[in-house]
Amino acid sequence: MPIIDSKTGKVKKDYTIEELIEKAKEMRAYSMTAITAAGSGHTGGTLSIMDVTAALYLNEINHDPANPDWENRDRVFWSVGHKAPAIYVALGEAGYFSIDEMVKLRKLWSGFEGHPNRFKLTGLEMSSGSLGQGLGVAVGCALNARLEKKDYRTFCILGDGELDEGSIWESVMSAAHYKLDNLIAIVDRNNLQIDGPTEEVMQLESLLSKWQSFGWHTLEIDGNDMREILKSFEKAKTLKGKPIVIIAHTIKGKGVSYAENVVGYHGAPPKDGRKGAESLEKAIQDINAKNFDEKKVDALLQKACTYQEEVDQKVDKAMPRFSRDYWWNKAETMKVKMVPTRKGFGNALEKLGESKSVVALGADITNSICMNQFYENHTERKERFFQMGIAEQNMTSVASGFAKEGKTAFIGSYGVFVTGRNWDQIRTTVCYNNYNVKIANAHAGLSVGQDGATHQALEEISNMYYLPNMHLIVPSDSLETEKGTLAVAKIHGPAVIRYAREATPIVTKEDTPYAFGKANVIRFRGEKEEFVDAFDTKLASDYQSEEEDVCIIACGPMVAEAMRAAYILKKEYNLETRILNIHTVKPLDKESILKAAEEIGLVMTVEEHQKGGFGNIIAGVIAAGKKYNAPLLLDMMGVEDQFGLSGAPWELLKTFELTAEHIAKKTKALSEKK
Repeated sequence: MPIIDSKTGKVKKDYTIEELIEKAKEMRAYSMTAITAAGSGHTGGTLSIMDVTAALYLNEINHDPANPDWENRDRVFWSVGHKAPAIYVALGEAGYFSIDEMVKLRKLWSGFEGHPNRFKLTGLEMSSGSLGQGLGVAVGCALNARLEKKDYRTFCILGDGELDEGSIWESVMSAAHYKLDNLIAIVDRNNLQIDGPTEEVMQLESLLSKWQSFGWHTLEIDGNDMREILKSFEKAKTLKGKPIVIIAHTIKGKGVSYAENVVGYHGAPPKDGRKGAESLEKAIQDINAKNFDEKKVDALLQKACTYQEEVDQKVDKAMPRFSRDYWWNKAETMKVKMVPTRKGFGNALEKLGESKSVVALGADITNSICMNQFYENHTERKERFFQMGIAEQNMTSVASGFAKEGKTAFIGSYGVFVTGRNWDQIRTTVCYNNYNVKIANAHAGLSVGQDGATHQALEEISNMYYLPNMHLIVPSDSLETEKGTLAVAKIHGPAVIRYAREATPIVTKEDTPYAFGKANVIRFRGEKEEFVDAFDTKLASDYQSEEEDVCIIACGPMVAEAMRAAYILKKEYNLETRILNIHTVKPLDKESILKAAEEIGLVMTVEEHQKGGFGNIIAGVIAAGKKYNAPLLLDMMGVEDQFGLSGAPWELLKTFELTAEHIAKKTKALSEKK
């Protein structure tokens, strides 16, 4: 059924096969333009699923863009949320909004987030991005249709790499058990995932027989052939008594020559940008869509640029103002180097790999989290690296098996997945057994930027802290990440290393003191050419009070912002600040925290995390241990009980009011109460 008017039942637009083929080209051109404008995004899967997407939204499903909540509409759930550009361009073509708007992809407040957010954009059935969950929602929706005696059908788009997740097969089993013939799953079988070919990462074949053995009707098609796609949809309508899966064999990066079947284009924009051998210009030439010429591309890119300028102005206007600009590397002095914090983890893991008692397990983002450094320059270590695919729960349990036999097992993924999806395995199998499993909690906080809320870990400090036997470090920069990773490898038992993704300021040195379980005191001493030279750092246990005015207690990337805040507070208000760098959150240096509270009487906690996850831990220590022979003012800064957003990491830090400027402003206001 084409797009219809839900009130009259009349067809709004009926596309021929030739028109659908041309629409798929146009949708590819829009998507490549938007991904280029964003400077990030998932090129490969967006292009591979586009023909299915065009057929589904413009020809097959029963829906009305003028009435997006129409109760009799067919539902489409995108379990593969990272293919968001394909969803957005389809909704735009269908008429839910002006298609030109999707060029604002991944930009702050645009609604076109890195992964779909149903509260920000009309036409979306669910917010998604954490793989393995969409099919279960689709099963529930299909069951509801049966319960309410509704005729709507439920579709679910799946990636083939996503089939690594055990939760998918639980949903497959339940759909078959309930004989949901109103449910159609579509697998984008493009044979590539982040770490390489699916059959090398985690073998899936024989995929058809697997679905059949679970009790599904199966159809196998060329997912880039419009005629085969439409025939499969017609065939699916005739199949009864079982759920239906369409395994659509596609080419990753379809339609763009330099991206086709190239694993590197899973999650990357054209590497040459606007022009060049691997550029937007070449992509548009390859796609060859009618009415999509250079003039059209220029207009869309200008639209994206204008929007970004408006965002920049809004973000900048909301920033606290001082007598001068203290932002990173704005002045001739106080220069700082920026290095991705994840590099420190990779450097440490490479060193630790010298021991044959160390093994590492990956979850399909090996290079992104720098776990590849374990074996990249040491081919003999390959036998001690185990690719588990997108299967965090299984990875955790398998690592526990290694640990039981005396190995130190490192596992890792995006923080939100490697400490969230598998929390029960961490709690019961790892921590209860006190197994020697070390968890790389990568891309934590807001640092994953444009990927948005589903990928931003803002809850795991508290989730991990309260687990018995767990150790938790939250290092401030790449050097401290390396030191901390080496330190936790020496202790027995579970440990989490929480580190950021993007480049962050280097605020420590090789000779900066570091002791696992002991806080550092950092003091601003005066402007220097290099930012790091403007501060003294000591172990808190070696520090004697200088009768400071305020204390800022921070961990992770917030340590650098706390240092810059101390600089602002001194220059603007002549306030002296004691910074406590709590690089080890568990075990916690309670003595140093209590000492600061007693000696200063004013404490501000700062975290790139839901407010209170770290702050309440600090507050609890103070409340339980303070002698109360002096008054205390305490406040907290963090993300205010909300999910993240798509946007550049620094944009998000400003938007969530976690920069040094915000810290200085709020700390100054607290000091005035003192």
